[in-house]
Amino acid sequence: MGYKWQVSFHGELSKRGIVITSGMAKGIDSASHISCLEVGGKTIAVLGCGVNVIYPKENTNLYYNILENNGLIISEYEPNVEANTKYFPQRNRIVSAISIGTLVIESAYRSGTSITAKLAVEQGKKVFCVPHPLETITGVGNNRLIQEGAKLVTCADDIIDEYEFLTTKEIKKENVILKKQVKDEYKVLYEILGNKEISINVVSKKLNCNISDLNYLITMMEIEGLIEVLPGNFIKRK
Repeated sequence: MGYKWQVSFHGELSKRGIVITSGMAKGIDSASHISCLEVGGKTIAVLGCGVNVIYPKENTNLYYNILENNGLIISEYEPNVEANTKYFPQRNRIVSAISIGTLVIESAYRSGTSITAKLAVEQGKKVFCVPHPLETITGVGNNRLIQEGAKLVTCADDIIDEYEFLTTKEIKKENVILKKQVKDEYKVLYEILGNKEISINVVSKKLNCNISDLNYLITMMEIEGLIEVLPGNFIKRK
């Protein structure tokens, strides 16, 4: 449920020119950044580690896509400082502080999201919550926050209506192509593929390498989500 709502809210808010801020963590955080970028919006990632440390590693592509699409990566920690759970609540105070409001998509009884919402209230910011069925564990925090005064929202307009200075008009943006970061050892094969399907045998001849070495390269690139192996020994970019 969380990801569906995430795309709906943050995609719509981004289309109105609103910058989305989150913590680039796994799950809802990452989904918020991605849904923003997919509609050509701008987003800010606040890290709980050094600004040059990508955490989690699976967000490497997201990290560079944010930067390449006029977004920001910020941190209060020194470069090379590794991620640590004790830093995340500190990071969350920045997320709420630089935002005009906090939207809670999912929140368990005790979670980092609940901390962010609490900090937002202390900072005098508005808190918005998507309601959840009573039996949903990941929605307990949302329903409690609504009881405590957060605004129940079911669409992006419910948020925009709270701010007179926000536009209700959709801003037209050019389509953004999210680029994949390709390691040096993969670049030659990745460039050969272009945007078409190519036979592994053809690739082997172009690279002048044996099938065994090529299969290893293909396997590693497939694991990292760069290419897709198709029936008939064809491959293509993902």
